[in-house]
Amino acid sequence: MSSEHLGAVDLFRRLDQLRDVAAGGPLRRRWRARRTGRAWPVLSGAYVVGDPAGAVAICTLTSNELIRPLAALPGVAIAGRVYTANLGIERIVVNLTANPRIRFLLLAGRESPIFQPGQTLGALAANGLGPEGRIIGAAGPRPVLATISTERVAAFRAQVEVVDRRGELEPSVIASEVRALLARDPGPFSATPTLDRAAGPADEAAFVPLRPGGRREPLVYDPAGFFVITVDAARREIVVRHYRADYRPAHELRGHSAEALLLGLLREQLVSQLSHAGYLGAELAKAEAALNLGLRYEQDQPLRRAM
Repeated sequence: MSSEHLGAVDLFRRLDQLRDVAAGGPLRRRWRARRTGRAWPVLSGAYVVGDPAGAVAICTLTSNELIRPLAALPGVAIAGRVYTANLGIERIVVNLTANPRIRFLLLAGRESPIFQPGQTLGALAANGLGPEGRIIGAAGPRPVLATISTERVAAFRAQVEVVDRRGELEPSVIASEVRALLARDPGPFSATPTLDRAAGPADEAAFVPLRPGGRREPLVYDPAGFFVITVDAARREIVVRHYRADYRPAHELRGHSAEALLLGLLREQLVSQLSHAGYLGAELAKAEAALNLGLRYEQDQPLRRAM
């Protein structure tokens, strides 16, 4: 994987961490640990926890509207979406192997025609990893699990059966599939003694400490242009307006998700500097938090209470 691809992977990981903190994820997990004696799921993500003792996990792919109704089904431990064929799949592997009661991963909802995470999950279950953590047989771009151990991937493949119902959008049909899976639940998975279920990504990595900080070139020097980010509270949308380096208006993006907006900017190659992309990720995460928490957003300013 190139340094630029690794930089993009790290950028999206930091963006998810910012969103998780803004949404109170660490507090929720600590509260859950005190209440149940165990903090699960162990990683943040776009999911809703159902019954942690359930045997079925559901990945709704890009269909956000299915998450809550499917998480409420009996026997469903967790339901969530995934957009990318790397970071999102890493989180799925870690969270599912951290709960030995989960024996099935049901894929439903709309597949992303670009990133194809559903196809990639099926390829991971069927074929495992090749050199440099690349998922064998995956069709999407950059299907590399760069920060989880081969032992964890092996445990995922042994523990979890991936059931492919991509394209199914009807909750009643998915509920029927869940009941069929529960009828053949083999019981909790017996993990190998070497697998630390509480560990997160980079299970085997040896980290070299680095000091924070650095120098970012002024954004005006990004030849791709610059961006003005605002929040349309009435429509509950984040608005991103792209200007060329000579200040001419160029493009506008609207959406609810910081991650989706940043993916759109990168897809259209509107950002040419990783430092610029990092800045945009942080600002978009702030804007999403402002929308979700009813706060006031101004670009380059701390979040404030709404007037």
